[in-house]
Amino acid sequence: MPKRLAVVGTATLGVTALIVLGTAGVASAHVSATATSTAANSYTTATFSLPHGCDGSPTTRIAFEVPESIIEVTPTVNPNWTITKTTEPYTSASAAADDESAEDAGERVTSVVYTAKTPLPADERDTFSLSFSLPDGKAGDLVEFPAVQTCEKGSVEWNQEQKAGEAEPEHPAPSITLTAAETAGDEDGHGSHGAEATEAAAPASTTPADPDLVGRFLGLGGLVLGAVALVVAVANTRRRSASK
Repeated sequence: MPKRLAVVGTATLGVTALIVLGTAGVASAHVSATATSTAANSYTTATFSLPHGCDGSPTTRIAFEVPESIIEVTPTVNPNWTITKTTEPYTSASAAADDESAEDAGERVTSVVYTAKTPLPADERDTFSLSFSLPDGKAGDLVEFPAVQTCEKGSVEWNQEQKAGEAEPEHPAPSITLTAAETAGDEDGHGSHGAEATEAAAPASTTPADPDLVGRFLGLGGLVLGAVALVVAVANTRRRSASK
């Protein structure tokens, strides 16, 4: 009988682990973003994760649309991909107010495109990093980077807007959730973006948020302890019954 109880306990733990890990896999199936800083007006590096292909087809290209609130973007080199940037004329508000648009007009990055040198297999993942200054805003505002993933067969548009209080859409745009602006920073407006800033910054909100593996495994640990306690209790009850 104890052997049967042990088998039941082991099966329970196995099913629990599959549920926890399976849920984590589903939650991380979207193109998501994490950032070194989420404070409004701070300088950050956002890393976008591409977890899979298009229904089993290898990925050949991914294009990130840059929101209008961001002017300049510096993409990080990925040796497996070539990088191109699309720009458009841009005149700052101060230049327009001073009627100096001809001299001060510049360019704004509108999109960053990574094209695979060799198609990325559908069951493999890769990451892409962009550095830029986050816009002004209040805590909770979303800075979204709609993306189009192109594959050898088909494509996926990760561009659906997240709305507070509503269910997550099927293909949400990767995004960063702003936190309150820092009270002090460098004079160049980039704020503290060294090691201290990385440690102090709140983790970036992603769309969807990456699964909290630590929390999930703590929950799994609780289930494990509960299952073990149940097995022990049943065994003790049967032992006492047998002794009578």
